[in-house]
Amino acid sequence: MAQRTSVRARLLTYLIALTAAALLIAGLTAWAIERARIDNQINEGIALRTQAFIDLANDVDPTTGEPYASSTDLMREAMLRVVASPTESAVAHVGVVARYVPSAPSRLRLEDDEQFLAEASDNAADTVIVRQVTTDTADYRYAAVPIVEPDGEQVGVFTIATDRGALQANLAETFQLYALVAALALAIIGVVAWTTVGRTLQPIATLEARTRRISEHDLSARIPVEGHDDLARLTTTVNAMLDRIERAFEDQRRLLDDASHELRTPLAIMRTNLEVLEPRDPDEVERSQKDLLEEVSMMSRLVDDLVTLAKSDRPEFIDPVETDLVELTESAFARASALGERAWQLDGVAHGMVLVDPQRITQAWLQLAANAVKFSPDQSRILMGSSLTPTQLRLWVSDEGVGIPATKHEEILERFHRLDPDVEGSGLGLTIVVAIVVAHGGRLELFSEPGRGSTFTMILPRNGVST
Repeated sequence: MAQRTSVRARLLTYLIALTAAALLIAGLTAWAIERARIDNQINEGIALRTQAFIDLANDVDPTTGEPYASSTDLMREAMLRVVASPTESAVAHVGVVARYVPSAPSRLRLEDDEQFLAEASDNAADTVIVRQVTTDTADYRYAAVPIVEPDGEQVGVFTIATDRGALQANLAETFQLYALVAALALAIIGVVAWTTVGRTLQPIATLEARTRRISEHDLSARIPVEGHDDLARLTTTVNAMLDRIERAFEDQRRLLDDASHELRTPLAIMRTNLEVLEPRDPDEVERSQKDLLEEVSMMSRLVDDLVTLAKSDRPEFIDPVETDLVELTESAFARASALGERAWQLDGVAHGMVLVDPQRITQAWLQLAANAVKFSPDQSRILMGSSLTPTQLRLWVSDEGVGIPATKHEEILERFHRLDPDVEGSGLGLTIVVAIVVAHGGRLELFSEPGRGSTFTMILPRNGVST
């Protein structure tokens, strides 16, 4: 099994490799450019000095004011004008025998390289042609011009040359120094990068350490967010994920607790009825069957309500569509009117299109209407209506029932809380209404006076869930 490499080591490897490649490419490019520059400079220098000799040969002798009387005078004057150096010099020679050389003591001694003099003699030309030759002594760039007497007889060759190898050696030394500096820079970059990458990845190490301590038994720990960079956003995202997981576990535990709590009573009743049932008594069997069916029906409604609440945090819990508010209001009112003998009235019908889930909204609206029927006397008024503003949708149910004390307004929204224990119900109705309203991005508003009735209003954003 291959050994795993840390992110820190991989990042450092990539960084060093990339930096080394950049330095290598930069060095090779600079070396090639400088090498070409040196060659061009050598060629231009040789061409200028050779052309100066040709111009001198066509000029007059400065001592007599007349054309040069002999080639000897020309070669002597040419050597006097040559400024020799350790890498550049000239020679007037016949074959491999030097006739005149510059007088500089520290100079390139062309006269000592017979192989070079023979090459220059063989390739002398009347025009300026820069050539290259490599001998056992040096790598030369040179130009050679034949020297002829006035009668046309060639008596020698004027050659000017540069030790290209020496100049390139200086360039090599420079780039050896560059390579040393580059290696040192890589080492420094490696040390700095190792420290910097370590500090940069520290939040990830913290993230790993914190997430290792988080378990299904304790999801409350959160990771501190530091800064505003990508890692900070990653930490925020992980914290949000932990929030969702914690809520999911909490909902799961609450569902299990609620189910076990609420189902225990009807199951106990069913067990008791079955234990005391006298199978030979038809009336007893019929009565027990009726009681058991009622308990099963109540358990089915309870399970449906619990499932609805369990789904309320999911994105697919609601499916908003463009809905005609007139049709929605009249349909909900017609269905609510069958819930009980009350003086049902439409308190208002708004016109317009809204973005809601019509099935869920109708479910919540009918739940409010059913609660109004439970807690109001026969033939009392129950009002239902809708109104619309540019930003809000309001749907309400108003009754003339017992009312709710102000101290109970928050309690009645909790799961399984019943305002009157003697009234049939699971205590989940208002909880489901709140879940549907919140899923739409809205809120449930309550106005109530004990003894005079209550008004529940669902306030929703008109154009879908607000963020």
